Amino acid sequence: MKKTIITVGIVLLALLITLVSAYAIGTAPKNKGTFSVEDYAEYIDEPNFQTERTYDAVIDWKSAAKVGKQAILDRFGESAEGGLFEWMGCHVQYDKENDAYYVRIYHISRNVKGGAFDVILKADGTILAIWGEN
Repeated sequence: MKKTIITVGIVLLALLITLVSAYAIGTAPKNKGTFSVEDYAEYIDEPNFQTERTYDAVIDWKSAAKVGKQAILDRFGESAEGGLFEWMGCHVQYDKENDAYYVRIYHISRNVKGGAFDVILKADGTILAIWGEN
């Protein structure tokens, strides 16, 4: 009986480790290649999608994801923070010609059925456009 309990415990622990690892890999930022700022000109020109704040300089796609997440939290407030919000994945693309990053963060929460937040930012930390959908 004791051996059975230990065996079941080991199997459940292995399953738990596998699930946590899969979740961590699935929600980690991913480099998704390139994009063109020109394709998003309508968002960049829209005053409602802009912000005056400048963030830390971006040196690579991982720091772009970090700055993008912070910009989303700052812009959308309570609907994008705490227990009401859970990041489900993050994709980052780079425009070499304009030295800009496009960050798309997927979400799910109790109040929002799902969707994504988008940020286009320059490497100097300037937000060109920020918007959300759900």
